[in-house]
Amino acid sequence: MWTKSNSATLSLACTRVLIFAVVAIAVSLPFLLTGGFYGSHADGGVLYEYMPAETVRAVFICAYICFAPTMVALFSLDKLLTNIRKEIVFDRANVKGLRIISWCCFIIAIVMLCGWPFISFVLAFVAAAAAFFGILMRVVKNVIDAACEIKAENDFTV
Repeated sequence: MWTKSNSATLSLACTRVLIFAVVAIAVSLPFLLTGGFYGSHADGGVLYEYMPAETVRAVFICAYICFAPTMVALFSLDKLLTNIRKEIVFDRANVKGLRIISWCCFIIAIVMLCGWPFISFVLAFVAAAAAFFGILMRVVKNVIDAACEIKAENDFTV
């Protein structure tokens, strides 16, 4: 039978797999784009032959700038899901984690908006999606924050 605990455990496992995947992408990106860590080789990477050198540089810059807020957001999500598994839902630490996740989404949206003229128009849609998720996280943060205040008031009255 599927329970809340199973759902939180699955979400936590997916988050940790995603953390591993982001690290793997960060490590493998130089090989995919240029063929190695020390610049482009004569044969290039898997994707290098399909992109001009300026685009490769723009992908590197956008990707590595976005890796930092992505990792921060994933670790905040991991902490949030760990708290939920411990049945600590309406807590100020969760509000702080949601705030961090929303700001990370906004940072990624800004980087993608700055990078789309150099890479692809698709990044404008990625930026819009990241901004949407940032706003969604802000709404959830405000709901959890209000619930924390109600919980604190109820704890004082009992």
